[in-house]
Amino acid sequence: MLPSVSARVPASSIAAAQDRGSRLFGCGVVVYAALMLAAKLSGNVWFDELAALALIGLFLLPGLRRRRVLAWIVWFCAAAMLALLGAHGNGRFALDCMPVLINVALCFVFARTLVRNREPLIARIIAALEGRERLMLPRVATYARRLTWAWALSLGIQASVLATLVLCVVPDGLLASLRVAPPIAIGPAWRWYLHLGSYVLVPALLVLEYAFRRWHLRHLPHPPLARFIVLLARRWPSLMRSIADDTARSG
Repeated sequence: MLPSVSARVPASSIAAAQDRGSRLFGCGVVVYAALMLAAKLSGNVWFDELAALALIGLFLLPGLRRRRVLAWIVWFCAAAMLALLGAHGNGRFALDCMPVLINVALCFVFARTLVRNREPLIARIIAALEGRERLMLPRVATYARRLTWAWALSLGIQASVLATLVLCVVPDGLLASLRVAPPIAIGPAWRWYLHLGSYVLVPALLVLEYAFRRWHLRHLPHPPLARFIVLLARRWPSLMRSIADDTARSG
């Protein structure tokens, strides 16, 4: 019998590929942040467009690196739509909608793994970071399912809040730009939460959950927070690929 592909690939090569992917993702984050800063300082909507396209590229990065046709089609379609918005002077709304779409996508990722006969995403993370034996320990599997529910609900609520901000901020929200009176008039001071606070909230919740987990599962040993975050960042792309494969099989 021929050995599997994974058996023939050295572990060092897999680790090197993961490191390259992590570095590329980090570079993408820097580019996105630089474009965001340029957009704020210059007021040029095309920087907003490029920042939105860079953010979409970050989420499609695993598929783009593996030369998946669907990922490239989505990226080119997104580029065309953003160019169309920019040509009509509505480029900033494309960037405003990015945090909403990110939270909706992440909410779907967590919620998708809660359906029957699927393993919750937090359980997959625990298995990937600490071994599947960890899930066999008392209270761990139950905690993993409840935490997956908590993340899905939190991300869904945040998506709703952000969508409300995009629509109802006065005077430069989407409804106001269409000359429609928003049902809730939100002051422009809240715009900071759209592009900064919404991103800060996720790592803040991650740190709070880590502290709660150490207390709730205090009968178990836990890795240091910094090591946990580094391992999670390195394993996240492979976890997303496994969920995407599950979705494709079920579809």
